[in-house]
Amino acid sequence: MLSLFEHIYPLSSSVEVLLKKEFKHTIVRYRKDGIIHVTYKSDSTITVDDCYAMAKFIYQIGVAEKYLFITEPEHGSNIDEQARVLLASETGNRYTLKNAILCSSIIHEMIGNFFIRMDNPTVPTKLFKDRAKAIEWLKYEGSKKMIS
Repeated sequence: MLSLFEHIYPLSSSVEVLLKKEFKHTIVRYRKDGIIHVTYKSDSTITVDDCYAMAKFIYQIGVAEKYLFITEPEHGSNIDEQARVLLASETGNRYTLKNAILCSSIIHEMIGNFFIRMDNPTVPTKLFKDRAKAIEWLKYEGSKKMIS
């Protein structure tokens, strides 16, 4: 369990961002390694409208049918119930292979655990405090088979 004072460990090497779109409450980055990095902005609440705006942008990337996701909520960010339920559903995971959620606070860990246990996402979803471990989990499946 994360403590109130733990922070996300920084990525050891930066990965080039090929596409980036900033929305009212989120920032979506498509990285050169094929990962989509979604940041929930500080002091914002993610809504269904935010989810559909992100999905439209991800569809327009057009590189793959499904992607690996890192979801990173910043301090004070939240997600409303309708958006949380949508993001756990088949519809909300239309473009998602796996989702690694980075937790930098006990509050985000509690919300993430609630999301995983109660909303039961349709894709593999796991909480992390270490970005490198999250990326490793996303890219390797089963017996260290690389996802490309």
